[in-house]
Amino acid sequence: MSFIKRLFGGSDHNTINELLEEQVTYLKTLRKPAIALVKSPDSNSRIGGFPSLDENIEWPEWNGVPLSFLCQIDLTEINGDCDRNGLPASGMLYFFYDQQQETWGFDPEDRGSWRVIYSLQPAESVRAAPEGLGEDGVYREKPIAFSPILTFPDSQDERIDTLELSDSQYDQYTGICSDVFAETPAHHLFGYPSPVQGNDMDLECQLASNGLNCGDPSAYDDPKVKQLEAGRSEWILLLQLDTDDDTGMMWGDGGRLYFWVKQGDLKKANFDDCWMVLQCY
Repeated sequence: MSFIKRLFGGSDHNTINELLEEQVTYLKTLRKPAIALVKSPDSNSRIGGFPSLDENIEWPEWNGVPLSFLCQIDLTEINGDCDRNGLPASGMLYFFYDQQQETWGFDPEDRGSWRVIYSLQPAESVRAAPEGLGEDGVYREKPIAFSPILTFPDSQDERIDTLELSDSQYDQYTGICSDVFAETPAHHLFGYPSPVQGNDMDLECQLASNGLNCGDPSAYDDPKVKQLEAGRSEWILLLQLDTDDDTGMMWGDGGRLYFWVKQGDLKKANFDDCWMVLQCY
């Protein structure tokens, strides 16, 4: 069996040769399961459109302006083949973000420009757009289903650096990471992020959520960093939302949104303190 078939558990990736054969055992230890959000003809889960949000739940706003609806995840639709990573078995997750995309998540003052809402009682009907939500802040609806995938650390990860890959091996590894999504938008729950700019988003979430502005490099010299840094390991990726032509979503210049949650909060089904990062090219 070829390297890539063994790495992916038997999947066929004909474009990959044997360049990384010697690293296969190590790479297999780094894999993380994730749940891909893939286009579906019929589903209660969707990216874009409008949410099935109960009228008793206030549509989230930031600075008096409604946030854009991004995505809803019907947790009952995630099948048993997927690693739920502690997600509740039922209910709905709703994701929202500033319709003007004016925040990037490195500033503590950005808190509130995104929201993740968990509700045990999703509405049966679709919620109408609130007053003040502009056309540019409404995305085309794309029903989604869920598929188990395996993700790998980004090529910037220090664990990949230790392999000292040649140029051809490096190209092959980045191909492995991108081939997971088969040229479709890289939307997924959990697993490793696919960073556009930097691979320290867990640290950024930890510092910004605790009051340090990571947009200023001097923030990393603050004495608080040493006290806070250990807490970065508590943060895990909840949702990566890619730029997507189907929905009309464009994050900056072809970038991605990354919603992060603390593992302890996830166990409690508490999504109020999620942190979001925007990265783009």
